[in-house]
Amino acid sequence: MLSVFKSILLAFCVCASLQIQAQVFRQKANAEELYNEAVKETRLGHYDKALTLVNQGLKKQPDDIDMQLLLGRLYMLTGNNEAARKQVKKVLTKAPRYRDAYQYAINIEIITGKYEEADCYTDEALGYFPNDRDFMLKKMEIQHLLNRINKGNQLAENLLSRFSEDTTVRNAYIEHYLFTGRYYMKNGNPQQAGISFEKVLALSPANTEAKDALLRGYIQGQDYESALEQINAALSTNPSSYELLLRKLDILRNKHAYADALIVFQTILRYHPNDAKVRGMETELRMEAAAYYANTDPYLLYRAILEKNPGNQEALNKLIGFSMSRGAYKEALEWINRGLKSNPNNLKLLSQKIDMLEGDRKYTEAALLAERLWQRNPSADLKARLVTLQIASGRYYLSQLQYDEAITAFERVLTLEPNNKEALENIVNTYIARKDVKNALLTLDKAISYYPADDLLLLKKSSILADAGRFEEAAQIAAALSKKSPGDTRFAAAFTAQRLAAGRTLMQAEEYDLAKEQFTQVLEQDPKNEDALNYMINLESGTGQSEQALYYANQALLYNPGNKDLLLKKAGVLDQLKRYPEAADIMQQLIRRYPYTAKYKTAYLSSLLASGNRYQQNNMPDSALSVFTQVLTLNPKDSLALQYTTNILMGTKQYDSALVYVNEGIKYYPDNTTFLMKRATILENQQAFAAASLAADSLVKLNASPVNTDYADYLKSKTLKNQFGLFFLHSSFDYNDDPYSIATIEYRRFMKRGSYAARVNYAGRKEGTGLQAEGELYYTHHPKWYSYAVAAYSNELVFPQLRAGYSIFRSFKYDIEAELGIRYLKAEETSSISGVTSIAKTFDDFWINLRAYFISDDPEFYTSFNLTTRYYMNRRQDYISFVAGLGTSPDDKSRLIQFPKLAGLLTRSIGAGYQHVFKYRTTIGINGTWITQKITSQSYQNQYDLYLTFLRKF
Repeated sequence: MLSVFKSILLAFCVCASLQIQAQVFRQKANAEELYNEAVKETRLGHYDKALTLVNQGLKKQPDDIDMQLLLGRLYMLTGNNEAARKQVKKVLTKAPRYRDAYQYAINIEIITGKYEEADCYTDEALGYFPNDRDFMLKKMEIQHLLNRINKGNQLAENLLSRFSEDTTVRNAYIEHYLFTGRYYMKNGNPQQAGISFEKVLALSPANTEAKDALLRGYIQGQDYESALEQINAALSTNPSSYELLLRKLDILRNKHAYADALIVFQTILRYHPNDAKVRGMETELRMEAAAYYANTDPYLLYRAILEKNPGNQEALNKLIGFSMSRGAYKEALEWINRGLKSNPNNLKLLSQKIDMLEGDRKYTEAALLAERLWQRNPSADLKARLVTLQIASGRYYLSQLQYDEAITAFERVLTLEPNNKEALENIVNTYIARKDVKNALLTLDKAISYYPADDLLLLKKSSILADAGRFEEAAQIAAALSKKSPGDTRFAAAFTAQRLAAGRTLMQAEEYDLAKEQFTQVLEQDPKNEDALNYMINLESGTGQSEQALYYANQALLYNPGNKDLLLKKAGVLDQLKRYPEAADIMQQLIRRYPYTAKYKTAYLSSLLASGNRYQQNNMPDSALSVFTQVLTLNPKDSLALQYTTNILMGTKQYDSALVYVNEGIKYYPDNTTFLMKRATILENQQAFAAASLAADSLVKLNASPVNTDYADYLKSKTLKNQFGLFFLHSSFDYNDDPYSIATIEYRRFMKRGSYAARVNYAGRKEGTGLQAEGELYYTHHPKWYSYAVAAYSNELVFPQLRAGYSIFRSFKYDIEAELGIRYLKAEETSSISGVTSIAKTFDDFWINLRAYFISDDPEFYTSFNLTTRYYMNRRQDYISFVAGLGTSPDDKSRLIQFPKLAGLLTRSIGAGYQHVFKYRTTIGINGTWITQKITSQSYQNQYDLYLTFLRKF
């Protein structure tokens, strides 16, 4: 009694636990559905509805982090910032690496004006996600709000250096310096404002706000020359601009440069002759100029003096000085040249001319002039000046891509100072620009011989060698420098960069082992190097070393836990190792963290598919089916999962279920021939031949290949229930000149379990016309059992009066079939009963049958044996046959007429035949047989049969 009670209690507990487990899974499923629906409503702006759905989901799944964060976001979207702050903070406490949560936390603090708190959150986020572009941009935005200009500048420069090609970063950089420019202008610091606006124009030369603000700053600071340079640069592309010309005119008036102002005025008048404002300006402008020059203009006075006394050196010097102070360098140069005409060796004028040419960036001319002066007066100052100008000349040529001229200029410096480091470095740079690595290295070696302790020159050599593909030499230099100065990150960075570049090059050349050596050396110096770890994962995975790839993936995740790209790679490696459940777990985590990232879902599905295939290969169809069902739950349209599921169900003969999945496949992929073929095959196995034939017809419309057409014909034939047949047997004899023939007409009806037929046999003889009516039946009782029955009745003129027979067939393993039957024959004067037994075996395309008859013709007893072989072709529709017999049997149609007379004779027969089927509907056949009978101990008689067959299904 106690044991019964324990059993009942145990069963109750099991049922209860199963019920609870099912309830938990159901709640989880419902919670996910509620979350997905809430996300959809949030996107549509239905925040109240989304809030209701999230709260329902949290009741079912209170620990769901994604749902908790969505609740915080909805609080924020509905203006409940305090609740949003608490909710997001709660999420970050549970999941401190949840990236989206930091975004919401920062936005909440910005919206509520708590910029310091927002700044703290950005610092936390950057701690977990260093160098993250979006968080760096957000931090820079907060610096604007806090008016921390210098910190914002640092962030802007850092962002641009890291993401120089990123459009978002470039736009943020421009907006930052526009902001700082406005800030400085507002606070009365036009000089700093100008620096900010120049940074904007360096990145966006067409920025209107920066150009206008910079111009206003120049004017406000009375830097008229810079203002004029900017306006003249703009006028070079738009010379008729009304606004620019007016601005230039105002600046010239502020400078009291009335002569130039009148020229600009005439230009405005030429381009805009009908403008009333311009036409009314001339008198005012001339009056203003006249008032300015009314009493004394030193420039005009000295000019008048020089015209009267061209050799007056003081007047000339004053005019040069006035022109230079006004920024009129071309004018100053004209005065200098005028003075040099009368005094060509004047050192002061020559020196001033050098200054003017240098200011006008005519470095080569300035250098030639400086060389003349130095040759006349070889002082240290003039030599230094000549060196500076030659280097400036070389740099100018280098900027203009005139490499030969640049090298000439720099080498001229080396004739003055053979160890001039700047000239040597510039020659190296010129050779690099010309891609002349050999001469670049020769020059650099010369520089190193002068400055052997200059590590930067060695670093440059390392860089040149690396760029030339000589990575090993480059890395050796960088390694030596790094060892010498372990605290200098530049040398370690160069070593790392060069080893990585070498590894990449070797990878491209498919030298994978050598590439691994390069990356291994990087990791020996810097085990956390993300690039090297990634390359090692890829290399080991690509070369089939999956265990090693997994090791490096785990190492990378130690230093950067939670990195989604590394997790994705690890999942891929686990797939290679066929550890599919582990790979699927990782992908499931990624999908939870990033529910809207398509590539993670795709990778997860691929992992599940691989896992399912593995189960199939291990002959675990139930496990495989479970995995493929998971795939279809996530993506009902997955074609591979639909195919694999269908295959498993077909293999286990679950045809109804298989048909459901294959119909889904056809719904999503109506032009997919694979699904149509599977549908036809399933319906064929269900013996739904009409539907299978329609599916095969659709398949042929899409792809009328010979195979598809043949299959469609085959299935079409299965829908035909009727068959018409004609048979003709012709027999001739060597002992009789009177051959005879039998013609037969047949109708056959096919049914689900077999077929039945009715025949009429016709034979004409001297005695009269013989007719025989015959019925035949094939009936399947069971997949392993079927019966054959025949009955015939004739008018006895040619055929036996009565013939009947029955056989039962049984199939066994190894394609073996056995028969047991009986035959009855009644002729004019005799009747016989025969027992029949046979055994048949199939060997691939060969079929062999041995049949024995045991004939009782009272009082005699005879035996007969038949051996039949067939070789099948074309889906077992066509065959070649060979028949050999001993004795006469009651199933030999050609000898039934003479059966009573032949039954006791020693008879041997041999024959061959061929049957061909056209499109599974029309059958033709021909058979020939030679029969010999021993009449006496010394004499034989021969018979020759020809049998023709024609069958047509309809």
